Amino acid sequence: MYAAHFAAGLAIKARAPAAPTWAVLTAAFLPDFVWIGLAAAGVEPANGKVFFDEWSHSLVSIGVEASLFAALFWRSGPAVWAPIWLAGASHFLLDLPIHPAPLALYPHSAIHAGWNLWAWGLTKSALGQSNYWWIQLGVMLALLAVYALSAKKAAIPWNVAAATCLAVFGLHLVF
Repeated sequence: MYAAHFAAGLAIKARAPAAPTWAVLTAAFLPDFVWIGLAAAGVEPANGKVFFDEWSHSLVSIGVEASLFAALFWRSGPAVWAPIWLAGASHFLLDLPIHPAPLALYPHSAIHAGWNLWAWGLTKSALGQSNYWWIQLGVMLALLAVYALSAKKAAIPWNVAAATCLAVFGLHLVF
């Protein structure tokens, strides 16, 4: 849900102008960055037969990742660290509906949240794109609306907000 993670970070940033944009967007993608490192190290395999991402994408893991990253901004105050933490935590909520596997409570937990909709998500819809693509589009558009409506209050020029929305939409079209 790459474009939706960007949109979530932008929506949070527009509502929290004191937080650095790079930090909010990094936090929104942090579990994926951790997953890439762990997959490269062989800790979280992602080959065709085995998929495991509970060290990077479980509820507890995402909470720890968001907390550790937000702690780097502790001295800047809650107007900065709280939105960064929220952006990191949003990753779990955005991945919850459609993810390659239901999300674990903690690594190797017997308790998992979400639905096993990955195969359904990859199925082509009547409109040609996959069901996953349409779900991501809906989530992304809702979050971009929050960003666009909050941009004026956050002193983000309308042309920058519009260009950013178009860039995120373009990312969605490409991926």
